[in-house]
Amino acid sequence: MKKLKHYLTASIGLILFVSVIALSLPQTGHSNVATDKDVRVINTPAEPVPVVAQGTTNVAVQNTPTVKAQQNGAWNVGLTGTPTVQLDDSATNPVLVRDVDRPTAQPFQYQAEVTFEDGFGGQNAAIPIPQGKLLVIEHVSVFGTAPADQRINTFSILTHVAPDNVYRFHYLQSTKEDMGNGTNQYMVSQQVRLYADTPNANVHVSRASITGTSTFRFVVSGYFVNK
Repeated sequence: MKKLKHYLTASIGLILFVSVIALSLPQTGHSNVATDKDVRVINTPAEPVPVVAQGTTNVAVQNTPTVKAQQNGAWNVGLTGTPTVQLDDSATNPVLVRDVDRPTAQPFQYQAEVTFEDGFGGQNAAIPIPQGKLLVIEHVSVFGTAPADQRINTFSILTHVAPDNVYRFHYLQSTKEDMGNGTNQYMVSQQVRLYADTPNANVHVSRASITGTSTFRFVVSGYFVNK
């Protein structure tokens, strides 16, 4: 009986020893852990694969596609800093400027009366111009009455500018109103730009008849500039 127990104890010890040895040895055979493999994904244009750009990418536009841009809300466009603006000014295409204050301009206004005497079909009145000045006429107004049978024809201003020293006519537009008592009333109010050299310019009225008398009052305004 004692021998049997001895053999069982020895057998169990041997089995444990063998088991420890077996566990300590390298294992061979197949593993249940999967290894990394490359996977190829194929998608159609209707089923693209979502991607995210990494780093700097270059985008090319082919052909000439139409791009639609529509304002959404209020736009606010501003300039940063004080940029320099350059005008494309040349001798053949100059940028027009105007001297608003005209420091060299000397305001001018003058009243001249033209009186018809019996027997005359046309009369002048002078507008004196100082030596060394050029008169720029900007506005002319005329008022007067005459018998209906006198038939006033024209109102005009005569000027000359060197080197053309011949007096030239500048005709004005007038209105006539029948006053109902055998008298016509004439009026002129016209903006002009005329130049007159020394010694004078002239205002002029002409009529068809040479009988009777009448008077017309001219008011000429503008400015002098030094020659």
